[in-house]
Amino acid sequence: MTAGERAFDLKISETFFRLVTESIRLFSNKKKRLLSINDVVNDRSSSAAQIKDTYRPGSLKEHLRIIPTDGDVGLSLTILESSAEAIDGSIPDLQEVIGSSVSFASAVSLVLFDFIVEENTTEVINKLGLDVEDAQAFRAAAKRTETNVIPIR
Repeated sequence: MTAGERAFDLKISETFFRLVTESIRLFSNKKKRLLSINDVVNDRSSSAAQIKDTYRPGSLKEHLRIIPTDGDVGLSLTILESSAEAIDGSIPDLQEVIGSSVSFASAVSLVLFDFIVEENTTEVINKLGLDVEDAQAFRAAAKRTETNVIPIR
């Protein structure tokens, strides 16, 4: 870790881990080079503040139900301080929209959810290993709200 970075040691669920690996795969393919979860989060952290406006509250709750945050799988994350601050800064708004507490790890999960939705990759649902009921719920949750504002990334 260097100055200007923050390290996190998280314990995440197996389905969250699959979301992480699929995000890495999609992001690496998009950038045409092998990247890490650190790269994905650093690139996508600026979208954290818009998540509350981009999705219905029920969609965010449903994502966190289907892909629970906490578990037994270790994940080490070292990201830029600015990325950590962007994600931390989104947490109060996410908590207000969702109506319950949101951990840093849950906010990261929502950032990855936003990336998956943006990529519009339904094949990811199968790779996450979701059962039919959760896959249908995930598809329903993975819809952005209608808006005439185009976010700048």
